[in-house]
Amino acid sequence: MSDFLKYTLSIFLLLLFVTVLFFINRPEQKDTEAKHRHMEQEKRNECIECLKKSYEERVALLNSSAYLERYIEDIINNGSSQSLGYAYGDMQGGFADKEAAPKIASYVVTLSGRRPTHPEWVKEGQTFYISNCGGCHGEDGKGVHGTFPDLTKDPLIGIKRRLERAKADLTRRSSGVRQSGQGTPAPLH
Repeated sequence: MSDFLKYTLSIFLLLLFVTVLFFINRPEQKDTEAKHRHMEQEKRNECIECLKKSYEERVALLNSSAYLERYIEDIINNGSSQSLGYAYGDMQGGFADKEAAPKIASYVVTLSGRRPTHPEWVKEGQTFYISNCGGCHGEDGKGVHGTFPDLTKDPLIGIKRRLERAKADLTRRSSGVRQSGQGTPAPLH
């Protein structure tokens, strides 16, 4: 093979190698609409898209069975001082032991037609529920004549209040924020 051909082939292979490396390692094209990122955390409070996304994530969490189970378990263990307006008043904590509480919560989730995160606890949870909670909330979970909350409602009143607060927070926080393309440009991301 001639020296010129070797030289040309070497240059070609070197250029091919550099080109491949460039395409493998080149920086991604940043599309600010598709890749919505903030360099500073506080900028999220100035961006309507981020506020809406944060609200949607909060609502998804509040509507999840896992959150509902933790909420119920917390009330069983620690009581409730949410002033829900029932004649009996707030529920005191400790009506069931801490080991039974997550099992009761798994069962209570099924009363509103949801699927619990631990379906294997439902049967045992039902037994604990009937012996610890059924006297006030009824064996069917519908409450006792406005004296105790109906646990079959979805969402439960306490969760409903949290959802309403999330919506009010979004409205309050976004009232002074402009959307992209309206008036003053939206903050840079």
